[in-house]
Amino acid sequence: MTTGENPGPGVRREEARRLLEAVPDERVSAALAALRQLAETQPDAESPRRRFRTAGVFDGDRDLGRRAKELARHELGGGSSQSA
Repeated sequence: MTTGENPGPGVRREEARRLLEAVPDERVSAALAALRQLAETQPDAESPRRRFRTAGVFDGDRDLGRRAKELARHELGGGSSQSA
């Protein structure tokens, strides 16, 4: 088989059977669970996309890090600009 060539489904199933036979007895349960999950999953079903909302995250002081350090120094009573 050359690089980039995709084997047919029969060849892949035969490899899967060979690999399953090579799984140690103590790991067969894990392999079985993975195979069951794959068999039950619909190939056309897409996993739900996560939506990350960022609106409003960047509202606030332009230099929020500097302001946070100033507040920490004030509240902790430290006057040094070298540490937060």
